[in-house]
Amino acid sequence: MSPPSDNIRPRISVAVVNYTGAATLGTTLRSVFAQQGVELAEVLVADNRSEDGSLDLVRRDFPSVRVLALSDNRGPNPARNAGLQQAACDWVLVMDNDIRLAPDYAARLAAVAQAHPDAGAVSGQVRLADQPDQIQYNGIRLHYAGEIAARSPAERGTARVPCVSAGAALVSRARALAAGGFDEAFFFGWEDGDLTFRLSLAGHPCFLASEAAAYHLRRARGLKWVRLQTRNRWWFMRKNYERRTFWLALPAVLALQACAGFFCLLKGQGGAFSRGTWEGLRPDAALRAKRKAVQAARAVADAELLQGERLDLPGGLTESA
Repeated sequence: MSPPSDNIRPRISVAVVNYTGAATLGTTLRSVFAQQGVELAEVLVADNRSEDGSLDLVRRDFPSVRVLALSDNRGPNPARNAGLQQAACDWVLVMDNDIRLAPDYAARLAAVAQAHPDAGAVSGQVRLADQPDQIQYNGIRLHYAGEIAARSPAERGTARVPCVSAGAALVSRARALAAGGFDEAFFFGWEDGDLTFRLSLAGHPCFLASEAAAYHLRRARGLKWVRLQTRNRWWFMRKNYERRTFWLALPAVLALQACAGFFCLLKGQGGAFSRGTWEGLRPDAALRAKRKAVQAARAVADAELLQGERLDLPGGLTESA
């Protein structure tokens, strides 16, 4: 979908989430200010108490940026929520501090949002900054077993997807906040897919615009987040699935988790996997309350968002939905 013409430029806010991102934040912000075809109402940096000079860089090189300094680091979601809450526009480009945007990125997402007035969030394709011909993210499909299946890198155009990454996503502020915002308990792993899937459930679909390109200034992640990824996968399903879906899918979920547990054991992460499984399955009153709110707002059945065909193994253990 083509970007809007200059005489009808959409007005957006941009909220960049930062934690110790001094090495990449300048590149990210320069790409934000280079956006064409949109009006930047404001640029915010929501900082998770960085101590690496990130905020000195912002104040020195980008004086027009408004800094939202959080008191501690509780993961990306509190910072994302601060950005949404403080933003002046309804459409907010929520993004990480290690993403470089193509000049027409925001305009292409805005064009999709304009074409789909009921949309909740729109994201674009992510390529590797050091290998720009290699596509890292072109949207996902979501399996009943609680696993992501990547869309083919060859797929083009705009597609409706069950959820999108918040690495660089245009989000409807009003709809996201009405859905409860980003769940701050998730910390890391499935934390962005949780909100955008809830938007889809509430009747505000998510879209992936393949022609909108962003570039990931990647850093190694490894297996350090196994416990949280495992826990949050269970939380995602317990919170968002219809009761019937959860129980019918449970045998497949358990089979997949057995494979993932064996993989983690071989990688020396068996203990982290076990702790994450226990934390994800134990009784949780707060999770029950969240589930009740999600189901009360539901307008779309799981069957419209989940698929049971293809499943990538050993699983997106080190990826975020």
